[in-house]
Amino acid sequence: MRLASVARESDSRPLPAAVEAALAPQTQLEMPSMPGQPAEARFDLAVNAAPAQQVFLGIASGTRYSMLLHPEVAGGITVNLKEVTVPEAMDALRELYGYDYRIDGNRIYVQPLTVQTRFYSIAYPSSLRQGTSDLRVISGSIADSGARAGNSAGNTAGGASSRGGQVDSSRVTTSVASDFWGELRNSVGMLIGCATSCPDGRSVNVSPHTGMLMVRALPVEQRQVNEYLKAARVQVERQVMIEAKIIDVTLNENAQSGINWALFNNGVHNASKGATTSGFPVPGAAPTSATMSSLLGVGLPAAMGASTASAGTFGLAFQTKNFAALINFLEGQGQVQVLSSPRIAAINNQKALLKVGTDEFFVTEITSTPSTSSTTSTTSTGISTQPFFSGIALDVTPQIDDADNIILHVHPSVSQVVTDTKVLQVGGQNFELPLAKSSVSETDSVVRLKDGQIAAIGGLMKRESRDAGSGVPGLGNIPGLGWFFKNTNKLRQKQELVILLKPTLIKQQSDWMESVREAGARIQSFSPPAASPKPTPDAAQ
Repeated sequence: MRLASVARESDSRPLPAAVEAALAPQTQLEMPSMPGQPAEARFDLAVNAAPAQQVFLGIASGTRYSMLLHPEVAGGITVNLKEVTVPEAMDALRELYGYDYRIDGNRIYVQPLTVQTRFYSIAYPSSLRQGTSDLRVISGSIADSGARAGNSAGNTAGGASSRGGQVDSSRVTTSVASDFWGELRNSVGMLIGCATSCPDGRSVNVSPHTGMLMVRALPVEQRQVNEYLKAARVQVERQVMIEAKIIDVTLNENAQSGINWALFNNGVHNASKGATTSGFPVPGAAPTSATMSSLLGVGLPAAMGASTASAGTFGLAFQTKNFAALINFLEGQGQVQVLSSPRIAAINNQKALLKVGTDEFFVTEITSTPSTSSTTSTTSTGISTQPFFSGIALDVTPQIDDADNIILHVHPSVSQVVTDTKVLQVGGQNFELPLAKSSVSETDSVVRLKDGQIAAIGGLMKRESRDAGSGVPGLGNIPGLGWFFKNTNKLRQKQELVILLKPTLIKQQSDWMESVREAGARIQSFSPPAASPKPTPDAAQ
């Protein structure tokens, strides 16, 4: 027992410092040495009308650089530089006198002030793109040849064309033409002062199929062309992913005058906005731009949509990046039905068009041509048809500035075409004409958003009425007495079309991967129903 206690005391007693230092492992590590670049020598350079070749050779004298001069390098140089290195002196002479040079290791190649040929690689399609977005309201007029009065609406997705006797009471047309290679030729030609070819040998030639730009110009002009191409490439290659939700809201009894967007900031949706404000004094009243900012808490002067086709259409921009918060808010205004959720990517200043639906042909014109011969008379009939589009079309053109603000020209359209049979009496005969009846909800707006901000375009309202009948089977069909055993209710409801837009800038490859992951998650959420197990042979017996 005494030996055990002595052993425990010896274990708890600390070791001397010299012993611990001797037993401790060596932890000192030697860092590998990295040879650094030698410091550039600095010198003063002061010359007055000195030959260019002597100046360049003097700059490289006593340094690690070798100066290689083109035989045509000539001219006089006057300069006074203090405390400069060889690259800094060469940059200064290039900016002042235009002598181009390049450094390859320890060698400096100097080019003369003559026309040089350079090739630039341009990655851009060799196609010409043209697009037109058209929204119009056609009012009928009475022509001298006959009475033709009506009211119809044309749309870019297959509306009726304007004919004689029709007047456009309101129309918005936006045209976009993209001739990248033609604009590139003109811009580079203006930089060098020569559009195609000049007597001094300067010229510009583009090859869209090979993606090459050939420029023959002076060195200083070649540098300007290179800077222009770098700046143009940054703007042309910018992309934006546009997510849209086209929602049909059947308004409830409390929202018959329209969706009250001010309620988005009340206590129910504070978590999605992070702010609490009061609602409109008059629920459902049309908001003004003065009250929008105070009630919604967002900067609306930069987000109001320029609605040109409907006075009741307006646009809002929300700071939230979550579609679910806005859809939950709309569910409190009525029954929500998401008609479409398109996603489309577009390059800066390039029109993108998405169309989902069907084209159905309808008879638009019938011609009758009688022909008479010596024995018989016949009549030939000609029928003209025209396609009418039913579905959803989304036309978007983005423009991205240096501050990542996105200006969207958006033209959504939701159309439905059905057959409407008209009976006309001409010359004592009745004619049944199956005509096209089109119901269109569309708007043409320009909105300004930030990256990831959601814009809401609303105010596209329509009223529907239908008859809902019920009765006792059999008895309701008795002539004269059937109306005692059945009743008919006329149902009226209002619907408002809401378009939600969310642009997201594509800045790097990870942005594409994030979009792909989100799409994959949505696809997996729609899992197919589980198949019922097949009976085994033993169970069947």
